[in-house]
Amino acid sequence: MFKISISIYFIATLASFGFYSANADEAKDALIVQTVLKLESFDYEKSSSKVKEAISRYLEQNVGTDEYYTLVEKFLIEGQIKNLQILCTKKDSNSRAANLLFTVGGKAAVINSLQADGEGREYLIASLGSVNDADVVSVLQDLLAGKDFKEMRVVARALSNSPAGQERLLDLCKTKKIPSQLEQDISILLSASVDPRIRSRAAKIIPLPPSLGGEALPSVNELASSRGDSKKGELVYLRACFTCHKAGDKGIDFGPALSEIGDKLAREAMYVSIISPSQAISFGYEGFTVKTKEGTTIIGYVVSDGDDELTMKVPGGAVISTDKNEIQSKDLLKVSLMPSGLVSTMTKDELVDLVEYLMTLKKKSK
Repeated sequence: MFKISISIYFIATLASFGFYSANADEAKDALIVQTVLKLESFDYEKSSSKVKEAISRYLEQNVGTDEYYTLVEKFLIEGQIKNLQILCTKKDSNSRAANLLFTVGGKAAVINSLQADGEGREYLIASLGSVNDADVVSVLQDLLAGKDFKEMRVVARALSNSPAGQERLLDLCKTKKIPSQLEQDISILLSASVDPRIRSRAAKIIPLPPSLGGEALPSVNELASSRGDSKKGELVYLRACFTCHKAGDKGIDFGPALSEIGDKLAREAMYVSIISPSQAISFGYEGFTVKTKEGTTIIGYVVSDGDDELTMKVPGGAVISTDKNEIQSKDLLKVSLMPSGLVSTMTKDELVDLVEYLMTLKKKSK
């Protein structure tokens, strides 16, 4: 208690007119921010106007950084809804922006964000797809009733990015409430789900089209003797692997990085890892399914498992922390988070081209 009292007094001193002024520099704002972040008992809503002003200035100077997201998440600062909306419309939007937009502003903030048309609308929809919540899923589902087929495809892809969205897509397909022209897209998207239960349901409700899933592959030895086009393979990577694996500065950091994969795996092993990923799951990337007492399902791998909190990285690269008191169950997946059905979304030639590209990803010589 004594340390906390001293820290609160320190914040008040920093924000006082004696030390702090309207023209305070960024260093003073940063000092206040770093202090409040260390205080477990700090109440943002009850803090002085000068402390709030310092935090607000710091946030405006650091929009989109890790520190920005940490501050907004910890204190649920409603004044940042506009910035979060803007962040969600960026091409390289962090999934934390959409999740915080919903957490801070709720369903109303999500609906309001979708009112505007423009260049960033497609990115906004994609960002909202990372929010694993029934309310957000319902808002996105409403967009499937529109007349813009291009946007409907974007919405379907967005919904496929969360467990709640995947379940909704399957329910819509099962009850024939999805536009028929979207079924092939959804079939391909859900065949690549990290959840084996979703993949199984999708195979029954909306089987992969024969042109993709029906082609029998040659043996691994025969495939390994083939050579493809690495430039075409990069395009396959951007379509099929980008959302889970980084290759250099491209891709999303979820599964193992591919930047130097050409140095680590022989061509035969590369094919095996794509066709049968469960045969060799990388250490630290074992998948878990966590269910909360509120009914939320989280699928990903464990980043840290502390006494009070479980932190997981989920598809899309977002890191989610859950209070252990809120966890109902935690089960190890028997299969890899990387779906074996991924190879069914490409032709044999595309697979060969992909491996050709991956073999070029090697450590740069000095």
